[in-house]
Amino acid sequence: MAKYTLSSYEPVHIELPKPQVPRDLVEAQIKKLLEPLAEYHEIDEDRGALPGDYLVVTTEGAALDGNRASHFDMQHSIYHVGAGEMPKTFDDELVGMKAGMHKDVHARIKMPLAKDGQLAELTMGVDVEKILYVVNPELTDELVSEHFSPATTVEEFRDGVASQFGLPDMAKSDARFPDLVLDELAKRLVETPDPADRLPGMPVDALRITCAIDALADHLDIELSDDLITSHMPGEDLGQKQKVRAQLEEQGKTDEMLVFAKREAALSWLVNNSSVTYK
Repeated sequence: MAKYTLSSYEPVHIELPKPQVPRDLVEAQIKKLLEPLAEYHEIDEDRGALPGDYLVVTTEGAALDGNRASHFDMQHSIYHVGAGEMPKTFDDELVGMKAGMHKDVHARIKMPLAKDGQLAELTMGVDVEKILYVVNPELTDELVSEHFSPATTVEEFRDGVASQFGLPDMAKSDARFPDLVLDELAKRLVETPDPADRLPGMPVDALRITCAIDALADHLDIELSDDLITSHMPGEDLGQKQKVRAQLEEQGKTDEMLVFAKREAALSWLVNNSSVTYK
């Protein structure tokens, strides 16, 4: 293959526009921020608790498999039925309870370190003191100015909430990473690729990338030990890599094998030393 050069042999650093934060994620965060401003009112009708209701509850004697579990204690606390704060089996026990009622609740709960299918028994006495409904504040420019300075409009507030969802730099293990840095490296190719270097069916973009990675490998003056040559062969494990190498050598393709290994070594250097960040 003809000799090719690059305008720069430095690692690649790419800045991408930060992807737009999904609207439902922003709305969910705004809902949480507005919760402290919500107003709770006691229901007028005489009925039992329903999924979605807010209850004022006090619990006593919470235990897991008979062992005291004080972290489940609630004292005159607002509890949202069906919101996922507690297991569904617990919420099912509360549905139908009226204000002023007491119940010994028995629920099943999966603990973090439990094996699949293994559930603990959660027991406690629960007093439902009130059943409430919530009135959420209307999101207006005035509300934003009063409670969420320095934002002064709803639009500014939404933008500010979205900006909180920062993205880390792209991981080098991301499947897109090598393609991104290779595309950028190909832009540095000084010479126009020789059509004679193009394999049958090879796209023009792929030819430019191949020429660019060869130029980088030449610049890095990569020297590969016997073990490193094997490590850069295609394959999922060492056994497969050794088999591929043996086949290439048997076919008299040692030179092609060395070219491939150098390209892979240059690509490894490029990936390890480059970065992809979000603005």
